[in-house]
Amino acid sequence: MKTLKLSLSILVLSIFFYTGCSTKYVSTATVPNWEEVKVAKVIVIPFIAMPEGDQKGLRSAKVDPNGVTQVYSTFYSQFEGLGYLSVPYDKVDKDKLALPGPVSIDLVRSVGEKTGGDAILTGVVTRFEEREGGPVGIKKPASVGFEARLISTKDGTILWAGKYAETQKSLTEDLSMVFIFIQRGGKWLTAEQLARYGVSEMLKTLPKARR
Repeated sequence: MKTLKLSLSILVLSIFFYTGCSTKYVSTATVPNWEEVKVAKVIVIPFIAMPEGDQKGLRSAKVDPNGVTQVYSTFYSQFEGLGYLSVPYDKVDKDKLALPGPVSIDLVRSVGEKTGGDAILTGVVTRFEEREGGPVGIKKPASVGFEARLISTKDGTILWAGKYAETQKSLTEDLSMVFIFIQRGGKWLTAEQLARYGVSEMLKTLPKARR
């Protein structure tokens, strides 16, 4: 089965300013002066769908609209486990914040002023395709991909960013996943379960809230 490889180019323009962490399906980057950043209240902006095409641009990945909500909700719930006060907020042009690339400083400051938030969490879902079959036998495995970033409401700095992309494989296809395969109960996961795994792995690299 064909999978899309993880890109190691998160925030290419900022490569010399960020320290990062990368595993097989997850890559993240954190601003090096995090100890000086005080983030306690995070405003969670709804994620958007941005289907990822293959290298030749002949086929785009599918993004289930319900999957976008699931990824967003999972981030929202797991953020609180890190000690952050997470607040949902949809009264904003989410496309301008979610899409990769520069963000409007005026926009992030406006969100900060209206909500009292220290940072904004938002992102895109590039793939969310459900498995075809059950936990024991499948015709097609689940495939999930998304990107997220934490943006300072003070000056628009990207404080933390991450990317996850995985199409679940069997051990015969990828023996290096043996421990994760066992951890997952030796079953084929649903797209929602795969998304939860991806969010959890990404957030392991995010420092806990500073107050």
